[in-house]
Amino acid sequence: MARRNGAHQGTPENEKAILNAALTLAVTAGYEGTTMSKVAKLSGLPVGSVYWHFNNKEQLFSDLIDYCFEQWKVDHTGPTNRDLLRRSIAGSAGGSTNPENETEAFWILALLFALEKRLEGNAARERYLEVRKEMFELMVSRVEPEIPDEVLAVDPGFGRKMVVLGRALTDGFYVAASAGDEIDFMEFADLSSAAINALIAREVQRVSSKGE
Repeated sequence: MARRNGAHQGTPENEKAILNAALTLAVTAGYEGTTMSKVAKLSGLPVGSVYWHFNNKEQLFSDLIDYCFEQWKVDHTGPTNRDLLRRSIAGSAGGSTNPENETEAFWILALLFALEKRLEGNAARERYLEVRKEMFELMVSRVEPEIPDEVLAVDPGFGRKMVVLGRALTDGFYVAASAGDEIDFMEFADLSSAAINALIAREVQRVSSKGE
């Protein structure tokens, strides 16, 4: 993160205030509608303070992605695959339209970074794609312990396949939430997790039948 010499000295409190202001603007006005001057006004800080902490909007959004990612790592935990998927679909996607749930709503905007090819080379987009990979690996590390050893022995990538499927479902429900689809997200979270568990059970049966 940039640090500049000048009249406006930065503090951790100011940095957090800037990130929170940027988050609020991001989920209401989008990337294009968020400007450094608007962030300064909402944070109650002079625009020089914003530029002292962040060189430009790309860097601000790049750090905002990391800021939200830290909360994501805290929230996306659970003792079972069912808990993880329920959190992803009902908690994250389903809760992403709640104006009080800004860190979840932000991931809809972040997902658009991946779809916006015109933003190729944008530092914020590149950081989101990196974080998306980190999210995937974290989910693999949390899902694989729930996969029976005999399944992983035959197909070491099976846990990763389940994460790919779970992510596809979650991304789809984020779009549904953003579009205003009338969906009971908790119901579909349970249906999705039941489907994943059924696939795991089917694979266990397939592996067991081969060994007989």
